[in-house]
Amino acid sequence: MKKSKLLKSGLVLFFTFAFSLVMLSSVFTALGSEYKTFPVPKECMEQVRKEGNKLHIYDWAEWWPEEIYEGFSKEFGIEIIRDNFASGDEVEAKYKLNPKTPYDVITGLGMRELLHLRNFDAVHEINPDWIPNVIHYIPEEFREMEYDPGWKYSVASDIYFTGYSYNTKYVDDPRIPSWKVLFEPDEKYKGRITLLDNMFEVIGAVLVYLGYSPFSDDEGELMEAKEVLLRLKPDVMAYDSWPKRLIMEEEAMISHMWYGDTWAIHEDYEYVRGVLPSEGAVMGMDIMLIPIGSPHPATAHLWLNYLFRPEVNTLLLEGIGYSPIHTAVSKLLPEEMLEWMVPPEGYTDKCELFDPRGYTGKGLELRAAIWEELKR
Repeated sequence: MKKSKLLKSGLVLFFTFAFSLVMLSSVFTALGSEYKTFPVPKECMEQVRKEGNKLHIYDWAEWWPEEIYEGFSKEFGIEIIRDNFASGDEVEAKYKLNPKTPYDVITGLGMRELLHLRNFDAVHEINPDWIPNVIHYIPEEFREMEYDPGWKYSVASDIYFTGYSYNTKYVDDPRIPSWKVLFEPDEKYKGRITLLDNMFEVIGAVLVYLGYSPFSDDEGELMEAKEVLLRLKPDVMAYDSWPKRLIMEEEAMISHMWYGDTWAIHEDYEYVRGVLPSEGAVMGMDIMLIPIGSPHPATAHLWLNYLFRPEVNTLLLEGIGYSPIHTAVSKLLPEEMLEWMVPPEGYTDKCELFDPRGYTGKGLELRAAIWEELKR
């Protein structure tokens, strides 16, 4: 598989470092006092006061811990007004129609959405001087990304992997952790499988299962993926953007989903297990950005800086179960959780982070046609 520059350097180094922390339990002590919090500069705070006391956030519902929003509002006296989207496609459609839609921050987007929103001229350039916590705690390797050259428009909040979950009451399959459990299902799973309602994640996963790049724009490879999905179609009960409910309520036996979400599910429903497939996973980064139509851009910077306080970012990652980017959080998370978050040594060698071939041109055109036929 083709590897991105980041995957060869930053991610491998990051997960090697995190893996070593798992092995050294003595580092998991009360370390919070060792890490500094950097306030935004006076210039930013003065602008925040001029903008008023509101912050409009566009995000996923019921994802990040509510304590994060409450803590920000309490400390700064700023009212947070949230609107929720159901998918990245919904965000793209809104901003394609009106690039100046007046939200202050969008969180939980993928690299693909940023690529497209930039094409709509819908993204505000971020002032690095106004986010000192981000500058201090994000490694250099994460600042020069192919999807955001020059690191001008986005801040990554976490790393994610997409695999699947299964209900151990009904699924006892020796092929676990292979993708085969999902894409070559047993007859007894018929009508009890969910796939993400996201053509990039679904088609990308099938391509990985077949041994190809998840970002392939090769027509032959994509037609192979289409055949797999058409064979699977009778077994699929739903295409779901947020599939946690169906697996928790035992309606689904197997659910294609973000691996981080399975942490919280397993805590409450121990019979649900998450899987990082042995062939590799679809991998990405959740990012935050400030739209060009933001009425409160300085307040948006204040929010980004707040999220990268070590204790706040730790709370965030403990809540969502995704892998950290913040350098201090790797040392502050509980050992059990970090051990779960960090993939096995060498696993990221099987993954790719980003390649625009899957999101543009021929790659996008072929995926859209496959998805239309699949959902028909």
